[in-house]
This record gives sequence, structure tokens and C-alpha cells, in this order.
Amino acid sequence: MFEKADDNLYPGQDGIYAGRLEKDLRRSLGEKTIDIARAGKDILAVLDRDQIREVLSVLKNNAGLSIDVLRNLRIIWEDNKSFLLCEMRASEYDQSIILKIGYSGQPAYRRLLEEIGGYYRVPAYMDPQGQDGGEAYDLKIPGSMLAGCSAIDLGLVLDEDTIGHIYISTGPSKGLRRDFFRGLEIDQLISYMGRFDHSAGIFPELAFCLGIEALLQLEIPRRAEYLRMIMSELFRITSHLDLLSRLAQVLGNDMAANIIMTERENLLGLVELAAGARVIPNFIRIGGVSSRVGSDVLKKIKRRSAAFLKRFAGIERMIMNDFTLVERLRPSGIISRDQALSWGLSGPSLRASGPRHDLRKVPGYGTYRDIHFTIPYARGGSSLDRIGIRIKEIYQSAKIILQAVDRIPSGAAIKRINLAHLDFKPGYFTSSVECPHGLLKIFAGVAENRLTAFTVMGPSGPALSAAADLLKGNSVDDIEIIMASLDISGGELLDYV
Repeated sequence: MFEKADDNLYPGQDGIYAGRLEKDLRRSLGEKTIDIARAGKDILAVLDRDQIREVLSVLKNNAGLSIDVLRNLRIIWEDNKSFLLCEMRASEYDQSIILKIGYSGQPAYRRLLEEIGGYYRVPAYMDPQGQDGGEAYDLKIPGSMLAGCSAIDLGLVLDEDTIGHIYISTGPSKGLRRDFFRGLEIDQLISYMGRFDHSAGIFPELAFCLGIEALLQLEIPRRAEYLRMIMSELFRITSHLDLLSRLAQVLGNDMAANIIMTERENLLGLVELAAGARVIPNFIRIGGVSSRVGSDVLKKIKRRSAAFLKRFAGIERMIMNDFTLVERLRPSGIISRDQALSWGLSGPSLRASGPRHDLRKVPGYGTYRDIHFTIPYARGGSSLDRIGIRIKEIYQSAKIILQAVDRIPSGAAIKRINLAHLDFKPGYFTSSVECPHGLLKIFAGVAENRLTAFTVMGPSGPALSAAADLLKGNSVDDIEIIMASLDISGGELLDYV
């Protein structure tokens, strides 16, 4: 049934927009690229390094394409060759295009970044020369000293106590072999996905499986869709609680931090009941989920979620009535609407500055269309607004869980297919989900039933890039608060050795 699965069939509204964008790109770029093709819901343009300047000029200056933001830069290795991936946002189409550019060696890589920097904002942490400034900083802050930022190091150039410039190094994040997927069949890779988000490991699993299911045009059972939604929202809550706990620790409120972590542990206990694990759940499967999850577990999830919802009101009061916390957060890390969009932010960090974009409200995204919930947003763009958005999202996620448990249909939780007999045409796909930090995207190459390339383009990349500008002019004492409010996940920045 799934022999020679076609990766070019994407029906529905997303497919229509992607088709329009693909046509416009072919018309605009002509012979300036090696190839332009669909990659999931996005468009992939493959080009040589010597083609980049002309292609970028067309993309930047063609008002009809509206390709105005460079969101992510990632390096992949394929057939022992190096490629730079540039994820660029086409706001007119609400789609992304990805440039895949071949290069060889560090000098070529640096020249490539310089050329891209002539047209778009290049993240400082991507430039190996600009990561440490040649040790020209006044103060180095290891990421291990910053709550939740163990994947990066900061180098500060100071004017007395004010930050004049900041160098960001992702050196500590190097911890995964670049060919970790070699020799593994597609279904064996799911257990690796959870490590790409340390606080909400289910979302990389979900993105990966959704991408493969889209390639197969595979419709999963309704019960599986509901279970995915329930588990995703449990992880959204625990991820936001983790951030709130870290923030309370930074501000010296140990009592609040301990209470929040206790609540988080209680909810992770529910995750463990359903999935058998609490950090890297390994719960999502191609075609559904690993467990049907019995009615007894669902009743516990409903009962404990309802009880948590009542207790969390007290936690919210404890945080938002803390004068010291509010006064520290209100004036710090302000991001305007235009800045949030131009920096490529997504998730709560974007919604705190005005735009109300959330994939869960996009037609065709999971079963969220069956559930009543709202998308919190603010207009101030401060650290306080970003924390406030996450607090409101916790309430909404709990309401989603309660509705989903009441409405979950009976039936199978997985559609069984023989993955060993898959035979994908060589090609690429992308798949995006709304994780607690923002828009998490997976890019992968497939051939037969194996991966040929893989990387994660998460919301933490744009957030870290924004931090390089946002921290300038602030006090050293505000670094932890601002970084915490951006909710940067080290797993998304995981680099290859």
C-alpha cells in the first residue's frame, strides 16, 4: 500500500498556499537555482554558493514574495558534504522557504554568512568568529550559571555595569553525532526525538511523526489524535511551570519555586502513568501513539488537572502579587511588535508583543478545532508580558485537557503499518508544531525507509538571536530575567560533532 510513497501530495489550504509560493519562486528565480521543490508544507530551493548573492537579491527586493525574515540557520551533513540551511519567512503566504546551500570548509562558510548578512539579519551565534570576539570581552558567564541556558556561554563587553555588546557561543551544546541517524530505520528514530526539547520532549516526537504521516498521506485514529493533544498540553503546562520555577529562583523566592516544582512533579506523574516515562516520553508513533491509555488513567488526568487548575490560581497570585518580581520584570526586555516579527520570534515571546499567531488555531492542525480555547496575547512586549502569557496559557491548556478527556472517542490508538517495507522516493520534508517555546520545525531528508539528513529549526534559535540585541543597554543583573522570559531550550540548539 505504501510502496514508493509520494512526498509531493499535500492537499488542503496549506498545499494551495505552498503551490502558489512554489510557482512564484520558479517565476522569480528562473535558472538561478539548481532545483525548487516542495518539502512538506514549505518550499526548498537548492543552490550553489556562487548563486547565493543573486538569489538573495531577488528574494529581498521582490515585494510580491514578501520574504522579509531570516528565522533560522542550521548546518546539515549529507553524503559527507556540508550544507547551510536558511529558513526564511514568506509572510504573504504564511509559509517558509528553505535555501540549501553547499559549501566546503570554514573560510567558505564565513564568506557565505557575510553574503547573507548583506541582505538579512544573521544570528551572531552562527558566526564562529563572532562567538567569542577573540576573547575581547570583559566578563564571561558560563551557561551553567544561567538557569535553563546550559547550552550557551555569554561574553559581555561592559560600560561599567551596562552591557555594551554581547558574544554568544553555542559551544557547550555540541553533544550529538552528526550521523546519529545513520543505519537506523525511521521508526527507530522516534526515541531520539525527545532530547531536542529538554522540558517538553513530546513535541519533537510529534513533529517527526506528523512529517512522516504527511508523506504517507496517513490518517490516524481519532482516539490517537485526542491522546496526542492531551499529552501535548500536559507537557505545555509542565514546561511553563519549569520556567516559572526558574524565574522564582532567580528572584530569590524559594518558597514559590518549591511549590511550582511540586505541582510540576505531580503532572509529570500523570505523563508517566500514560507514557511510562516523564522526560523523554517516547509516546508518539507513526500512525498513532504507543498506548491506548485506559479510562482509569484518563479519569486520573481529569481529576488531577481540575484540582491543579484551582491550586494554580493561588500560585498565580503568589507570583503576580510579588511587588519585587513585577517591578523587576515590567521595564525589562521590551520587544516591540515590529522587532518580534523581524527577529522571527514565535510562541509566547511573539504573542506578548501583539501578534496572536498560534499553529493550534490554524485549520487542519490536529483536533484542536473541536476544542474551545483562546490564545492569550499582550501588547507591551516586556518580560512581565511574556511571563503573563505563559501563566494564561497554563489555564487554557488545562481547559483543553478537561474537554479532551470528556470527548475522547473509543477505538484503536494506532494504525498499524509495516514501516520496514516503506520505500520513499529520495526527497525532503518539513513538519511544524506549536511547542511551549514557539514554532518547532523539523527538516529531514528521506530515501527508502531511512533518513539521509536531519536537523531541528526551533524557536530558541530566533530567541537567542534576539537576546544578542535585547540585552544591550541592560544591567548585568537583568540577564537572567530576560533570558528566562525568552524561554530558550538547550535541546533545540543541540549541535553536532
